[in-house]
Amino acid sequence: MRLLANLVCSDLGFSIESTIKLEEKICGLMIKVISFDLDGTLIDWTFAESLWFDGISRLYAERWGLNPEKARQEITRRYDKVGMGRLEWYDIKYWWKEFGLSGSCMDLVEQCRSNVRAYPEVHEVLEKLHRRFKLMVITNGARELAEVEIEQVGLKDYIDWMFSATSDFGLVKKTGEFYSKVLKAVGVSPAEVAHVGDNWIFDYLAPREADIRAFFLDRDGKQSGEFVVRDLREFSCPLL
Repeated sequence: MRLLANLVCSDLGFSIESTIKLEEKICGLMIKVISFDLDGTLIDWTFAESLWFDGISRLYAERWGLNPEKARQEITRRYDKVGMGRLEWYDIKYWWKEFGLSGSCMDLVEQCRSNVRAYPEVHEVLEKLHRRFKLMVITNGARELAEVEIEQVGLKDYIDWMFSATSDFGLVKKTGEFYSKVLKAVGVSPAEVAHVGDNWIFDYLAPREADIRAFFLDRDGKQSGEFVVRDLREFSCPLL
């Protein structure tokens, strides 16, 4: 069966050698839970772009009488000033107030909902993995946005747990502390979890601080290494 799995991975464009190396990093472990980052891992950036940049900059331009380009530059500058390491960066309600926008931020979210898109391999991979493992989504994004994304592309039935670092724990998932809290909430040990995500710090280094077997998803093919995968099919092949 393992030889067959390796041949299947080879047919998908992954070398048998690289698949075996990845398999060696996973097999022998009592993996029970597969953990995924959300944006950039399961969901592409179209929704985030339409919400945080196109939508909010349009409303900001209308509110303050700016041209669209100037409004986009201004909100980007203010996003960067706060930075990804702070809770506020992920909180749309914070930015709504900060930018002086009227109405409900969730109205804009609903307008942008149709832009939520899963990466091409996601449904197939999750369907197969869900037959053998519990699946979990871990995100820095606010829970209300993550729930919209998961529901919109029909991933809800595959996901056993979903945690928002910022909404559920008041943390940014940049340290092992957050991942340890998730393990405790789910009731599993680090050895029973494999995590994959597209942020080197949040999804690779941080979970490894909690002794979780983590893999870095590099869809652009810029990185290489024992724990680097280029898409979720490559990540999942050794597990199936």
